[in-house]
Amino acid sequence: MSARLKSFLMWVALPAAFMGLVFVFDAGLLAICFYAFFIVVAAARMMSRAWLRPLDVEREVSEDVVRIGDTVKVIVRLLNPSPLPILWLYAEETLPERMLARGTTRRLLFIPPGRSFYLNYAVTVTRRGCFQFGPIVLESGDVFGLFKRTRLHPRRDYVTVLPEHHVIEDFQVGQRRRLGDLTAARSVFEDPTRIRGVREYRRGDAMKRIHWKASARAGQLRSKIYDPVTEAGATIVLDFHRRSWRRARSFVPAGEEAKIASEIGVEISCTICRYLSDGGWKIGFFSNGRDPLGLPGITMAEARASDSFSEALREARMGRTDDRLAPISIRARRGPDQFVTIQESLGRIAKTDGLPIGELLAEELPYIEREQVLVVVTGDAEDDFINAMLRARELGYRLMVFVVCNNEAHDAAFEIFTAAGIELYRMDEDWRLREIATGRRYF
Repeated sequence: MSARLKSFLMWVALPAAFMGLVFVFDAGLLAICFYAFFIVVAAARMMSRAWLRPLDVEREVSEDVVRIGDTVKVIVRLLNPSPLPILWLYAEETLPERMLARGTTRRLLFIPPGRSFYLNYAVTVTRRGCFQFGPIVLESGDVFGLFKRTRLHPRRDYVTVLPEHHVIEDFQVGQRRRLGDLTAARSVFEDPTRIRGVREYRRGDAMKRIHWKASARAGQLRSKIYDPVTEAGATIVLDFHRRSWRRARSFVPAGEEAKIASEIGVEISCTICRYLSDGGWKIGFFSNGRDPLGLPGITMAEARASDSFSEALREARMGRTDDRLAPISIRARRGPDQFVTIQESLGRIAKTDGLPIGELLAEELPYIEREQVLVVVTGDAEDDFINAMLRARELGYRLMVFVVCNNEAHDAAFEIFTAAGIELYRMDEDWRLREIATGRRYF
């Protein structure tokens, strides 16, 4: 039965039928009782409708971009602009899942005309992501308890929690690194075609680094020293397709909560970007993951400053779901704000069932300079992924592939990638980017 038909039966058909019975049986006292009851019901109905309609709600969030462990303070203002009082109102804020709030998130109120009341609370964020605050649930009704009405205020606010990352120490030109390499500041990627000299063999050096002629002359092993890539630059590729993380296992550090493999992948990507940014590298980023706000590749500050993106942000706050699967693509460039943009995109990124990384890579390669090293972070290495990496290698790109928490996939792809000249790293619970940055290889 439709709501319109129910309203007609309740407010027109039923009173008319009752009045007909009153006149037929000449029941005057019963008519008085009916009049009183009908007036009470009508008044209750008008109260329940009138009290919620004019109510204004505003929400103020202390920060919209925070780090894990930070506290977000929220103030929700409830204003009654009507000349009539709201005799009772129950308000309850909608909070992100699995996050504890301190303060007032729900309240039963009496709001006089023109007065405001507030909900004040604070939430300590414990994980990366894009989290929604709101909508606020409002419930009111008549003083007789006959009718209740519930309303969801459409305003939502979003807070981006940046991913954790590890800081790899910086090195000055000519300064000896902790693991013993004498290199320039931008030598995380070396050019194997440009040999600068030799040094004594050190534990952990790859076999291909050994200079056999110099070793024969010296009577002991010697390793090659390469010059850095001429134009330092890298593009980080994060494979965030759901299928790529099905077999990757979670990691449980001693005495800590379990770390999801895909979140470790985000941390690794952010750590690499931070290291390259600190070294003054030209860095880019792209991923097949999805931005839940529909603002791929830009910061919240840029969204507020641009008219077109402000509209997208406004629609997101009004609860209109963005179902587009536009990949996140940030072109390579230098600058202190490049890492900020990439880090915020990594904070909001979510897994998707859309475009596989191989198809996305084929679309993005024409826009990536061949001097750029492709650093690919994934949770699996299936046949389609391996073929895509081999095609990129054939086009002349240098690739570094990081397989996260999936030793089986790493072992299956190792021989294929090694033969093609693709560097492959196993990033499990003891992932060591510091050693990789200084040229140490672990297989």
